[in-house]
Amino acid sequence: MSKVKTKGSKPRWWKHLWIAVLLTTIASGVVGYLFLRVPLERTVGGLALTFLMIGFAYYIRIKRNLWLRPSMKMNRGLYVLLGSSSIGFGLWVVLGLSGVGRLLTNYLGVWPSLIISFTVPYIIGAFIGDWLGRRRNYRLPLCP
Repeated sequence: MSKVKTKGSKPRWWKHLWIAVLLTTIASGVVGYLFLRVPLERTVGGLALTFLMIGFAYYIRIKRNLWLRPSMKMNRGLYVLLGSSSIGFGLWVVLGLSGVGRLLTNYLGVWPSLIISFTVPYIIGAFIGDWLGRRRNYRLPLCP
């Protein structure tokens, strides 16, 4: 028999997924501290940041879907944030590997070159993320 999914239902395996993600994060922190000799303060800081991001992802994927209507502003902010972080970082890597950064440093100097190379790719990534979100009506993938 096929089960009919209601609009707010979640797959049964999601609870196990979130538990596995948390346990894997803790295990990687322990392995990093004990075997890879990562300093304790870096291990704790990395785990804290990872738990913060897991909580944010849990909020977006689970808690937010229980509301009646998703917020268009929050979805737009997520597209801008994800575009800036992923596409912007990719553009920053391309800028660094292509040698354009060294050209900027030769013509403009060190500080203007650093400011340009750390802001322009992320701003362009944010605009691309917003453009992609607008094309999808700011609907997140796998969301109703």
